[in-house]
Amino acid sequence: MLNRRGRFRLFPGIGVSWRELLFWTFLLASFRSFESSQTSRQLAGVVEVIIFLSVAVPSAGKLRRLGLDFAGWNAIGARPAIVSTLVGVAAGGTIVAIAAVSQQPLGTEKGWNWVILAVVLGPVVEELVFRGYLMAGALLLVKFLCAAAQNAASVVGVALVFAIAHVARTGTTVVQLCCFVLTGSLYGFLRVRYQSTAAAALAHGAYNLALYVSHWIGISS
Repeated sequence: MLNRRGRFRLFPGIGVSWRELLFWTFLLASFRSFESSQTSRQLAGVVEVIIFLSVAVPSAGKLRRLGLDFAGWNAIGARPAIVSTLVGVAAGGTIVAIAAVSQQPLGTEKGWNWVILAVVLGPVVEELVFRGYLMAGALLLVKFLCAAAQNAASVVGVALVFAIAHVARTGTTVVQLCCFVLTGSLYGFLRVRYQSTAAAALAHGAYNLALYVSHWIGISS
């Protein structure tokens, strides 16, 4: 195939897909590094996370191949970013209060590698899956069934799936499942409001950070 300059290109899709390939490559590599028990691999993961963020942030709104456009990884402005972060922190504070009253553990891991997984990598992956692919699919499905309730039904429906997906965790309680539904609905609202899973990921990361901070200062266990 010839490009605009008349040069032959053997693999025409490679040139336009490099952002997506790097996005997934560094994201998955970072996960594997931080899940390792070896300190050297965990330190390598720090470098991989930095590289991943350097690719992920400028790629927002530009990932048009490999399904990432469908996942809604779109750029957001400074105000939506600040609002999403503050909403996540507020949600985290609310859940900490609920956990304290009901004497429920938050399940925060003590290792520094798990903090990065929970605050940076985990929110990106979970939001791409739930508020990205599943939300997009839900919006399309509900549109044909009941267009008037498209957004609300999709947000709540995906939040329920999000909560059910956490049932496999050992020791998950009813109170924790309710919290998953509430926070999942919050992330879904931000996804719909700002048309971006990046907004949901910011809120999710800020929420998890709030839980860890509460653990570090002795408010929760």
